[in-house]
Amino acid sequence: MRLVDFAIVTGLTEEFDILKRIIPDLKEPADESNGWYRTRVTSVDGTRTYSLVAAFQNGMGPLEANSLTASIIKRWNPAYIILVGIAGSFQGEVRLGDVIVSQQIFYYDIGKEASKGISYRPQGYPCSTVLIRQAEALNLDKLILKTWQKAAKKSAIRLASKLVTPNRRLSKHAQSELKNHLPAVHFGTVASGSLVIANRRKRQKLLALHGKILGTEMEGAGVLHAAFYEEIPTPAIVIKGISDAADKNKDREDAKLYWRELAKENSARFALDLIRRGRINALQTDEFNLDPTNCSPGDVRAVITIPAAPPVTYLGFPRLIIPLGPLTEVRIHLGAQSVQGSVKPIVLVITYVNRNGVPQSRKLENLENVHLSEPMDPDPIGVYALFPGQLSVVDVSVTTSVETKQASWKPPL
Repeated sequence: MRLVDFAIVTGLTEEFDILKRIIPDLKEPADESNGWYRTRVTSVDGTRTYSLVAAFQNGMGPLEANSLTASIIKRWNPAYIILVGIAGSFQGEVRLGDVIVSQQIFYYDIGKEASKGISYRPQGYPCSTVLIRQAEALNLDKLILKTWQKAAKKSAIRLASKLVTPNRRLSKHAQSELKNHLPAVHFGTVASGSLVIANRRKRQKLLALHGKILGTEMEGAGVLHAAFYEEIPTPAIVIKGISDAADKNKDREDAKLYWRELAKENSARFALDLIRRGRINALQTDEFNLDPTNCSPGDVRAVITIPAAPPVTYLGFPRLIIPLGPLTEVRIHLGAQSVQGSVKPIVLVITYVNRNGVPQSRKLENLENVHLSEPMDPDPIGVYALFPGQLSVVDVSVTTSVETKQASWKPPL
């Protein structure tokens, strides 16, 4: 069961810092210790809202990417995965600051060490057709593309204003480059592996294997491997900004900082714009309605079978929470009043269906607060309670990661 609409992954903490700047509402939940960050993104037209989880690797490379992506799928099982960050260009028309979108990941690490050197046996991973089409449609949407380019240009001008170099001529050239920055988007094959490529000969060897490679990076193969080898593969894509030309000048370009900064920003913004375009159906994660319609005392006794001496009240709401999509967690509070004052349930039973489609029943005693922390199917959640005394009112409050809703029940006159 898919729990969230999108997962965004970065290979470096510096890439994640930029992502948090681009999506300022991205927050780490207080009770999460695994480095997950969550938020919701609303489409430009306001018709759809997407649940989003994001995370960064502990280190560069495909192995770290594979491990992180596998963890994300196990915990959140997103509908789509997007890898953002920086990459090196393999083609002259793919310039610094441009963005490359993967149609295929070309994993070059696999090979055989022979007397004449490494004999490569590369492996290819197809990327999400839906995300590719949405990225292409965004690139054809002149209004959105122009807005994206305008934001990139604004960042470039900001960086140009802060540029200071010992060489005045170089400074003027760099400022001119930045002020004229207008990034383009390129679609094609992206090479991925465990090497930082800063050598033309290495680049040419890979191009000899696949002449249409746009650029290279280090995490895409790990992300796609983890996503592709699930029983039901998770659609994934790589969207990266160009920070260097994957040649001997890489260190020099990195030292400038500004192309690296723009590459990170441009890829993160493009990914966000793809989501905000709003053409993909939303899961409506953690959205719900309340139905405080109670059932008969006999129906409650069928769930709560312990004997109780009167005066007591059996109360049940078999469809109290009606999810509109999957639930990642739910907090339920029951505040009851009797003629003696506030009372807690003697017994409280919560019925729900877990993410594997298995019905569950959770029994609690002398508690008015319940936290269901496991993911749940979008099936109604029932609440059954045995209270001491005769009740005058029961106030129900239900909270998810998205919203809090309240309802009240009063006995019939």
